[in-house]
Formats: sequence, C-alpha cells, structure tokens
Amino acid sequence: MIKYEIVFSARAEKSIKALPEKLQARIHGAIATLEGNPIPPVARKLIGRDTYRLRVSDYRIIYSIQKNILTIEIVSVGHRRDVYRKIN
Repeated sequence: MIKYEIVFSARAEKSIKALPEKLQARIHGAIATLEGNPIPPVARKLIGRDTYRLRVSDYRIIYSIQKNILTIEIVSVGHRRDVYRKIN
C-alpha cells in the first residue's frame, strides 16, 4: 500500500491550533485517512482549482496532492463560511 506524506502550510497549522481540542482531534483523524487514500469518496475537487476539500462537521480541510512525490499539502482549514475566501 502506498502511503502519502502529509505536509501542513503555516496557515493550516495556525488554524487548527485555534480550534477546540475535540475538533482538532476530529480534523487530525480525517487528515490521517488521507495518507492511504488521498481522494476518499467523501472528498470533492474544487472547481477551477487544483485542490480538494474534505468535510468535518462545519469545517473544511482544503488540500492539494502532488502524486509524483507522494505528498499531500494541507493548504487551509476553517469554517465553511470563510475557508474558501482564504485560498489563493
């Protein structure tokens, strides 16, 4: 089984640390599932971008996949109302 390396952007790390501990645990659990399957059935590709989103309650994990080096970069994590405004 191929395992992907998970890399966090500075913005994503800061966003996760600002959340309550219970929610942090749920988000880290969802991110851990990406190591074995970078595009699970619940993930959606964002239109017009080379990124995907994963839902955890009212929060979204925005990530990109570099298949040639087996890396997943967590770009942003935040509440659904404003997480999409933060990605470039």
